[in-house]
Amino acid sequence: MEQVITLIQTVGFPIACAVAMFLMLNSEQKAHKEESQQLTSTITDLKISFSDAINSQKSDMVSAINNNTLVIQKLIDKMESK
Repeated sequence: MEQVITLIQTVGFPIACAVAMFLMLNSEQKAHKEESQQLTSTITDLKISFSDAINSQKSDMVSAINNNTLVIQKLIDKMESK
């Protein structure tokens, strides 16, 4: 607290306020940078998870379509043989 009083007495109140605002802004920017990095990391992880889930579903759908095609072909073959 004495440092603040000494600063105000030495350089004046407006300059002391400007220094305090600079320090506060600097700490806010550091906190914002960390938050942004965490959000970017989380978004990247979500993109990878979503992409993996879509690819897994795509594989299952291709397999189901292929199985349906085989069944339809068998039905056509049975109908043609009668």
